Amino acid sequence: MYGIDEKINYDPRGAAKIQGRSWPVYRRLLGYVFEYKMRLTVSIVFAMFVAGSLGAIFLGVRTVVKYVFEEETKIQRDIVQIQADITNATDTMRESIGWAPAGLDAKFADGVNYLRDDQMRAMIILCAIVVCLSVLGGVARFLQEYLSASIATFVTVRLGKEMYANIMRLPMRFFEQRTSGEIIARMTNDCFSAGRGLTTVFMKMFREPFKALACLGLALWVDPLLTFIGLCVLPPVALVMIKIGQSVRKRMRRTLERIAGLQTVAKESVTGISIIKGFSMEPHVMRLVDREYNKLQRQGLKMMKAEAAIGPLTELVMVCGVVVFVVMSARQVISGDMVVADLFLLYGALAGMLDPVRKLTAVNNAVQSSVASAERVFEFIDLQPDIVDAPNAVELPALRDEIRFEDVHFSYDGRTEVLKGLSFQVNKGEMVAVVGFSGAGKSTLVKLIPRFYDVTSGSILIDGVDVRKVTQESLRAQISIVTQDTILFNESVRSNIAAGKDTYADERVMEALRAAYATDFVMRLHEGIDTRIGESGGSLSGGQRQRLAIARALIKDPSILILDEATSSLDSESERAIQRAIEEFVVGRTSIVIAHRLSTIRRADRILVLDEGRIVEQGTHDELLERPESIYRRLYEVQFAVSEKVEEAAEAMEPGAKPARAARGGDERDAAY
Repeated sequence: MYGIDEKINYDPRGAAKIQGRSWPVYRRLLGYVFEYKMRLTVSIVFAMFVAGSLGAIFLGVRTVVKYVFEEETKIQRDIVQIQADITNATDTMRESIGWAPAGLDAKFADGVNYLRDDQMRAMIILCAIVVCLSVLGGVARFLQEYLSASIATFVTVRLGKEMYANIMRLPMRFFEQRTSGEIIARMTNDCFSAGRGLTTVFMKMFREPFKALACLGLALWVDPLLTFIGLCVLPPVALVMIKIGQSVRKRMRRTLERIAGLQTVAKESVTGISIIKGFSMEPHVMRLVDREYNKLQRQGLKMMKAEAAIGPLTELVMVCGVVVFVVMSARQVISGDMVVADLFLLYGALAGMLDPVRKLTAVNNAVQSSVASAERVFEFIDLQPDIVDAPNAVELPALRDEIRFEDVHFSYDGRTEVLKGLSFQVNKGEMVAVVGFSGAGKSTLVKLIPRFYDVTSGSILIDGVDVRKVTQESLRAQISIVTQDTILFNESVRSNIAAGKDTYADERVMEALRAAYATDFVMRLHEGIDTRIGESGGSLSGGQRQRLAIARALIKDPSILILDEATSSLDSESERAIQRAIEEFVVGRTSIVIAHRLSTIRRADRILVLDEGRIVEQGTHDELLERPESIYRRLYEVQFAVSEKVEEAAEAMEPGAKPARAARGGDERDAAY
């Protein structure tokens, strides 16, 4: 659908699923991580330092216990051997570089005797060393975790930016097929879930393996056979991690889908609160929200069950291994093949090795959760728009002659045609009204001109150039659109009218406001054109919002103007004022208007009547009314006859008189400004 059908499949609910296992997704995620090589390298160095400090603590405790508390007859051989090793090392150093410290072997023996002379003093020195190593290890751990978390944060933000940038490139079809809640959930929950998973991974994956290796080295140095017995517990632990991790990943993805559903319902409830309260729909929407929360609760409990099971199961497996290990090691000590200090070091080393293994089970869960979120993120990042500029696309110059539809067919789903062979032209400066019953294809027709969609067959030509052969930017730069559903943003009046551009001077903004008859209420706002108008312009009335939308269209000074009943939200007096502004504005511009009011239709140079996707009639208002049994006459009788009487009555009023609603400014909120 979006140019990547070979990469993704769609389930019946329209959700795309990346094919493959966890590793390809996570490998891609790690590709983002490796762009921060310096931070990653420094983080790994600090992780190694943390592991080294832990190993040094174990080794230091073992050394002091052995050489201070063991009987001298049991350690004399070791002391002699260590002195010999020191002598050999210094001799080798002297031969290599011509210098070596002298008397290290004697100093070692003196140090052992110094510690053995006062065992309490030896314990105080040992505790001081342990505290110092712990402080250094703690500082290194803080720096390692900070750097790891910062990398995850950078990746999270970049994923969010890339997803949003790609979403903005996607065609209208994408937004019409997915709920806003799903899109927002992927931009927020999924991105941050992927980032949280990376944070856990980098904090533990880059530290715990080094700790495990340091402890493993110490254990092997003490007794390889007993170490091997202790390691036999690891394969069952790994199997438990893998099986439960797969379940966590599946549950995590379903949980994210439930969150998206909840956000959709919640957003609709907030944006439609006036309808909900006006129709007393509170119990209904509360039932909808309760249903979504219950679904989320069920998935959350299933995921928590899987996560809660992994700890006890791995600990049970490890305890069974430890029991076997304790029995075997006790026999070694009882038989005299191992001293107590070495047994202490072996226990400490294996415990220090199994603790990282236990923590890595949480890493596996984090990896699976991160993969589930990253899958959903990459789905949106990978989507490719089906409406793109042609390789040799050219800039479209300003309209000179005409817009022409040539045998245009269009279908949203590839099966049912909405437009069927439309052929007509709109000359420069001509105002063409498009009318028809609901579902005739009016809105679809005007969406094709700025290439919100591409025609299924046929072509749309501007001055003889197919719109598919020009750049989208140059095409849309010539078009202003005012829709019936006013879209404004939570920014200032100035930013909304300028459509985010900084190139418009204040004078031009004010001219657009005057042309849209919006100056009075805007200048009554507390900060004038710099006033923020709230989400969707919520601080303004419907008519005020519509006038700002019209001002936004006017400031662009377009060659082509598309109006979807742009005055539908205005009171009669404001509508007449706006209609006068539009009459002035459309001079010299090509205008295509989807019309529902007779006043709009009467001013049109030509009227196109659509029925079931075809142009069945065209002409002026009077010409079409003269045709008996015409669709336009039926439309007139159904939609326009009542409005004609209202409009005639309004026009017959005294110039200074105002209808009751207009006397209040047409918009009850006007008085507030």
